[in-house]
Parts: sequence; C-alpha cells; structure tokens
Amino acid sequence: MAATEAGFREYLRLPEENRENLALYLNAARSKSRAAGIPEFQDNGHYELFLYTLAGIYYDNRGMEAPEANVRQLINSFVLELRYAHEDLGETEREHEPL
Repeated sequence: MAATEAGFREYLRLPEENRENLALYLNAARSKSRAAGIPEFQDNGHYELFLYTLAGIYYDNRGMEAPEANVRQLINSFVLELRYAHEDLGETEREHEPL
C-alpha cells in the first residue's frame, strides 16, 4: 500500500477520461510530509490518507481559496500522529499478532 497517482485519481473521483498529470500534487504532499519530519512509510494507511488529503487540498485549491487556518489544522493533526507512527502490519503479520 503506497500512495500512487492512480490511487489519488480514484480518491479525487476523477472521470476516466481526465488524463491530468497528478504527480505534481502527490510530490508536493510528499515534500511537505518530509519537511514536517514524517518518515516515508511504505505500508501505513494513515500516511497514505494524509498524502491523498494534502495532495487533494493542493489540487482543489489551485486558486489559493482555502481558508489557511483549516488547512493548517488538518496538516498539524496528521503530522502529530504520523511523526511517531510505524508501518502497518501486513496481512501475514496480522494473522500471527497476539490478541
């Protein structure tokens, strides 16, 4: 599980005929994440959601119309949790995890 352009396209619910390049928004979200001290997770659903959410904010607000306080609060909430997060357990690891 990793944030991909195809996954981001699905997250935005863009029609299939929309071939806009979304890599710019995902790359910006990854850069912001690194600058905030968040490790680049390979298997963490919360991290993936953060990247899609932040990239979606960048995409939806290309005209810089979003209230900055709301965006800052959302980013801070994710950052505080993800700085100390770990990778999610894979399916095989979940099967052997003690209850």
